[in-house]
Parts: sequence; structure tokens; C-alpha cells
Amino acid sequence: MPFTIDFLNDGRVLEWETTADGAVATERDNYTPRFYVAPRDPDADIDLTALQSVYDQHPDVVVTEMVSRWPGFRRDEEPVLAVDVAHTDRIIALAQQARRLSDYPVGDFTCFNVDFSREFRYCLENDIDPMPASEPSTLRLSVPVTETSNDIYGEQSVAGDTVTGTPTEILTTVQAALESYDPDVLVCSTSEIVPTLHEMATDASVDDFSLSRWPDMDYQQLASRSTYSSYGRVGHSPARYNVPGRAIIDESNTFFYGETNLDGVLDLVSRSKKPIQELAWASIGNVLAAIQICEAHNCGVLVPWNSWRHEYFKQMGTLHDADRGGFIFAPEVGLHENVHEFDFSSLYPNIICTRNVSPDAIRCDCHSDREDVPELGYSICDDRGYLVDVLQPIIDARD
Repeated sequence: MPFTIDFLNDGRVLEWETTADGAVATERDNYTPRFYVAPRDPDADIDLTALQSVYDQHPDVVVTEMVSRWPGFRRDEEPVLAVDVAHTDRIIALAQQARRLSDYPVGDFTCFNVDFSREFRYCLENDIDPMPASEPSTLRLSVPVTETSNDIYGEQSVAGDTVTGTPTEILTTVQAALESYDPDVLVCSTSEIVPTLHEMATDASVDDFSLSRWPDMDYQQLASRSTYSSYGRVGHSPARYNVPGRAIIDESNTFFYGETNLDGVLDLVSRSKKPIQELAWASIGNVLAAIQICEAHNCGVLVPWNSWRHEYFKQMGTLHDADRGGFIFAPEVGLHENVHEFDFSSLYPNIICTRNVSPDAIRCDCHSDREDVPELGYSICDDRGYLVDVLQPIIDARD
């Protein structure tokens, strides 16, 4: 199975697999990513064929067809419009046009399977397990912090050895290491090493330098640097790059590699179906969402682009009973004896699994007469929820 997938500008896809003699690429020129459109209200009398006829005339649409899918765990299988697109870069733009391309009021349509990362989408749609067939080879490239703001490196570490000198000398050392190690994974202290080395090669007229395994392309920029706000804190997200034939792990933009090394990354690759490069920069929430998407996909359930099923309105008393949260008691300052600690392993996930707390199981229609949740009167279905299937294997592995 391929451990990394490259998308060329002309629409071709390269699947890279590890072998005893290095990585080999398989070209594919018939891949058409797909998203879906369905009525937001399943009971609404909306004819999807009008929208289909408009999409059929769009130059970025390869083909459309009506298929039967489950738009949600609480909805029955119903006809939805499947849209095959010429390139992954056009999916969001076409999905945004789903409403305004129709004659119906805005809000009547909703789109599914839209905002997946491109390698994850490819693996999901083609039933590919991106786990490498053998242990991938690695090469670490790093630069001192003092060099990170420079356009030309005067010092660089290659496979643990420090190299100083002219750009040509540094580039020659890097190229020799690439030929010697033939790495499947480039572990970089910062992703900016990728464009900087290629710019150095251009300025120094070193024509044969390339980090890539594919002769027609040196690298791609996948995302620009940006700032973001999360839980009241402002963070920095560095630019992300892609080198054909090699997965990049940016040590300045990875959590899992820093905490678990490559073994931990590969374990989550096998669970989430996200290839090494995408897994390395993903957050834990992103990975858990990918595992949930895989479970939904296996059940034939589509993934909504934007959630529209919000929480039901509740009385104030119900909110008080349902959303009590937790309270932390601050101990008295001083020396204490006979202190005991009770540790619950994976407390919330275990509660979810043992009590079947899953969106498709709570307040089910089939047991509406039961009051399984004390004080709230909620019913919980006897059928196992999909969230349990997502979390239980992770809990078992952790134990």
C-alpha cells in the first residue's frame, strides 16, 4: 500500500510504495474525487435533477449520478447527488455553488464529504491503507535557530553531522545524503528548509539538486504560514510543503512525532488512514475525527460539511441537571500525610463505551418511553453506537 500520495498539477496521482530497493511510484490518471449533495430536510419536496443538469455543464465536473446513501445516522437511506470532480482543489468551490446554482432558496441543500484533506480523501475513496509495507527510511535535516531567518544557510545538520561552508558545499552534502539514505521520510527541524535549499540551488546554479524523487517536480507548497486563536491563546502555524516521493515531518509543527517518535505516528496511521505526512501535522482532534469518518464511511454514512443538527432547546432546569460539569477543591496549603490518589484510566472514553453514549444512540426513537439517564429522562438505545466502535479499540490498545 502507498505510504504517501502526490497530486500533480496535470491531474495525475502518484502512489508511492516502499520496497526492498527503495520506493516505487504508480501513476494514476483517472482519479476523480467525489462529494455529495442532498436536501437539508429529508421530507422536503426537492428535485435534485435540476441541480444535476447544471453541474453536468460545469467544466470542472467529470460526471454526476444519483446514488443511495445515508446522510446521517438518524436518517434513512435516500437518493443523493454524487458529483465527481476533475481535481481535489475544485471540490470546495463547487460545493459552495450547490445552493446558488439551483432555483431553490438558500439553505435547502447541504453538502457531504467536502473538507477532507487530500491524501486522506484519496485513501478513503479508494479503500487504501497508507501503512508502509516496511519500516520507512528517514533522514533528518536541521538548521540552528540562528539560521532560520536567513535566505542562505551557512550551517546545517545532515543526518546528525554538522556541515558548514558555501551553499554549494552544503547542497552537495545534502544531495549525497539523499543518495545514500534514499529516505522515505524527511524529518526537518523546520519546513522552511525545503524551499530554502531549492532557492540556494537556483542562486548557486546547482542544477541537479532536488529533494524530490520525481524528476518533473521539486516541491509544492500546500499551505501558507498563518496565525490562529485557540482557547484564548494565539498560535503560529508554519507553512507546509510537499516533496514528491517523500513524506515530510516538520518538527516545529508536529505533536505526535515529538511525543511518540515514528512508531507512534505509524500506529495512528493504521488507525486513522491518514498518511504519514498528514498525520504528523494533525492534532488529536483531527485524528479522532478521521477515525470517526472512517467508521461512518464503513457504515455507508456521509459526513456533513457543516453541522446543521444543533442541540435541542431545553428548560433551564434541564440544563442545570445535565451540564453540571466538575469541581476542583483547592487543598489547604501545607504538608499533608496519608494522601491517596484514585486514577481512572481513560475516564470519559470509558464512560462513553460502557454507557453507549453516542449521538446516534441518545434519545433514540425506538426507546422513547424509557428513562435510562437519571434525572434527565433520556433514553439510550440498546444498539451499539458508532462512537463506541471508534473509541473502544483505542482504549484497549492503551490498556
